[in-house]
Amino acid sequence: MPVFRTGGQLHYYAHVPKCGGSSVEAYLTSRFGSLAFVDTRHLDQLEARHWTRSSPQHVTVADFRRLVPADWIASSFAVVRHPVKRLVSAFRFQVEVEGTVAALWSVDEWFDDWLKRAGEEPFLYDNHLRPQSEIVPQDATIFRIEEGLDRIVPHLDALAGNADGARMIPAENVRKKSIGPDAARLKPSAETLARIGVCYAEDFRRFGYGLHDEAPMPSIPAPKGGLMGRLAKTFKGKRT
Repeated sequence: MPVFRTGGQLHYYAHVPKCGGSSVEAYLTSRFGSLAFVDTRHLDQLEARHWTRSSPQHVTVADFRRLVPADWIASSFAVVRHPVKRLVSAFRFQVEVEGTVAALWSVDEWFDDWLKRAGEEPFLYDNHLRPQSEIVPQDATIFRIEEGLDRIVPHLDALAGNADGARMIPAENVRKKSIGPDAARLKPSAETLARIGVCYAEDFRRFGYGLHDEAPMPSIPAPKGGLMGRLAKTFKGKRT
């Protein structure tokens, strides 16, 4: 839940994992100074020493509202991503960086395992698979990563009342890929796509994505209510 200050006001960047968050945080820091509620070394600590169940920057909006009074925050914004692309990116990160995925598992097997565990372990993988709608405030200004992070710059200009910052947001954490982009294990099956459509239904509706479409559609307001509490019951026993 990165919070930054400009013009004497506090603003909230709702960091959705796997949506260019490190790049946005680096830009915010370079332009506005240190950010509050960011701990990039959270997962390096022993779990017994964690003060939060997830990295502070990956907090859900419900938890954020419990910690920070709503009237302290002048505005919020977030970057979102097509749920299928985000899922595949999260899978690659766990394979290539975190090393948490069982040997030779496909994205199908990994997502199936998460669905079975999410009800009991909602913070699994540091909220990387948490529905985006559970992280993004309802009144946040939304940017789609597919349309480029640089679109955020004019928004920040308006908040700051100046154009002092760089005109581009450089990519951070660019790494050499160890899995070929066309690897079969990265391609969700038809069954998995259907399950993604159910699990992330609110994300598709709210942020204007189609399950089988790469290009964003006009956004549609989403109904309130989280999905995490229903995952285990919805998907239990549907796949072995």
